[in-house]
Amino acid sequence: MQSTDSSRKLWVLYDDATALWTKLIKIASQHQGDWITVTQQINLSNDLLQIIPPNKTKLLLGQEYRHAIFDATQGFNLDALARLIGTLVKGSVLILVLPADFTHWRDQDSLRWNENPYPIAVPNFVAHLKQILSEFNFTTEYQFPHLNEPLDDLQEQKNTLNQILQSDKQINVLIAKRGRGKSALAGQFTHYHHCIVTAPQKNSLKTFFRFAKSDTQFYAPDELLEVNIKAFPDYLIIDEAAMIPLSMLQQLLQLALTKNCRVLLTTTVEGYEGTGQGFLLKLLYHHSCNFFYLEKPIRWHANDLLEQFSDRLLLNGIQTNDTVSLNSNQTIDCSQVDRHDTKALKQIYYLLKIAHYQTTLVDLRRLLDAQNLMVWQAQTKNQRIAAAITINEGNLADNLIEEVWKGTRRPKGNLVAQSLVAHAGEKLASKLQSVRINRIAVIEVYRRQHIAKQLVQSIFTEAAQQNKDFLSVSFAFSEDNYRFWTACGFILVHIASHKEACSGSYSVMFIKPITQQAKLLVNQLQTKLQRNWYWLKEIIDLPFNNILSIDHNQSLSKLDLEELRGFCYYYRSYESTYAALNRLNRCNHAKSNGINLPILTVLLNNQHSESQIMQTYHLNGRNALMQALKRELIDWFDRLNSDFLSKFDD
Repeated sequence: MQSTDSSRKLWVLYDDATALWTKLIKIASQHQGDWITVTQQINLSNDLLQIIPPNKTKLLLGQEYRHAIFDATQGFNLDALARLIGTLVKGSVLILVLPADFTHWRDQDSLRWNENPYPIAVPNFVAHLKQILSEFNFTTEYQFPHLNEPLDDLQEQKNTLNQILQSDKQINVLIAKRGRGKSALAGQFTHYHHCIVTAPQKNSLKTFFRFAKSDTQFYAPDELLEVNIKAFPDYLIIDEAAMIPLSMLQQLLQLALTKNCRVLLTTTVEGYEGTGQGFLLKLLYHHSCNFFYLEKPIRWHANDLLEQFSDRLLLNGIQTNDTVSLNSNQTIDCSQVDRHDTKALKQIYYLLKIAHYQTTLVDLRRLLDAQNLMVWQAQTKNQRIAAAITINEGNLADNLIEEVWKGTRRPKGNLVAQSLVAHAGEKLASKLQSVRINRIAVIEVYRRQHIAKQLVQSIFTEAAQQNKDFLSVSFAFSEDNYRFWTACGFILVHIASHKEACSGSYSVMFIKPITQQAKLLVNQLQTKLQRNWYWLKEIIDLPFNNILSIDHNQSLSKLDLEELRGFCYYYRSYESTYAALNRLNRCNHAKSNGINLPILTVLLNNQHSESQIMQTYHLNGRNALMQALKRELIDWFDRLNSDFLSKFDD
């Protein structure tokens, strides 16, 4: 049966998907379409359906389809649903298959975001989903939308294209929700300037290339940074910029500016890739840009009910409250949020979206139902102005801690507690009980009024009352973040050796001790960091030389030998053992009868030439290089005499 309009439809079916499969296949056979089917079920084969698992739905980006099935009976992956809805054109039907009974349902998707090896019940999300479904009167009759469509009204796209062409800024940013024609507009732009294009995935540029000049070249982001394009174009187009790691995006902009090339960024600031605020708030803040917006959809009708459903379910849009500056007499009330208060939790998600550049749909699922998670708020006059999320860590079993140290286990959760064992080598960090501050955010108008500091102090007071040993925090280093956390009494204890992909900076870990044991832990970590910084400063580009006092005593220690054995005989990483390897190399060269360690020596002296070292020693890849290094060090251990080793005995 066919409906008289071409609006996108949503049908909701409640049953086991296997039981419904015959019915779904029959529907697909009667109505021509693509029938993209997102499901976790395996061993499904049918020529009428294009089956794809939820974790592969990034392959759908930039595509257009008619009709789809979303099987949520085993797990409800919000990211996958958002991607799928964004691909469906006018006249499409989305069949959403839900469990027949949510009462005992365990969401397999929780394995992605909950620190538990087993799926859990998700009552808050189920309540949210039921509420949104009740707001829409979706038909249960199989009426398919009309397929004969009038031509699209592209006047907004034409006007925006002309505005971008007239822009005199070096960086232009095109922002729109899904289905507004960003990629098509960017493709049309190539007919007016010599352009190259980059994007996280070439597969997502099908719409772009359908409209682009035929000779427009594509480069993957990392490829573009490596190749030397002699005749650089007039414009670099960066599609879906919010999905590119911040550090790489920064390098791409710098490359373009150096080559006197202008830039057109296109992005979605809502949806499955995050809020997109990363480069808007962090990267473009210091650049002069022009911003352009597309409002009218062309892939579906304005006021499309499926888009409205998606926006309500995914909490798209920013919830605004009237805000005023604090006066000196106003008090700030800091408290924990009831995890059953879904209204408050959703408001806090909005707050995080405004304030944090990396808030995603996974954060929404975690905020609603994750276990071992506490939510904090700061309020004034019943207005929520700040929030924080904390997670309990530590108290791990001794045998598990030992396996984490060896690198043979890395169970879910305990991010800081495990990292300080796996990378800093301090087993006590996972034995003690701690509270990690996962997120903290303050509404813009209330910032720089010590509200976040009050929130942290409330968390600290509660942790002390609960007999926790310390608070911890891990974040991408910036001068502002460093000043804030040190002002809150936190102490730098560890620095990661690699830049984070999303932030473009190094991750650092801070601790605020509560108990005497935690103070001992902090002292041990600080001592080790000051000793290791002598070598780490050569490979980590952070302004810590004036912050960390360097220990110039670099003799090989018993602790170094323990870490070196962990590298040789187990799976401790090269990076976590880097300082000890340098001390070994120095010690070995200082001895008149030092054992020849050619791979170690050349590797430490040529940090940026690993590929050349592999070629010299005929090694196939970095893993082979590490194995060769381990064999070399094992031989060094085997040939050590007992007199040398006795110096390290207690």
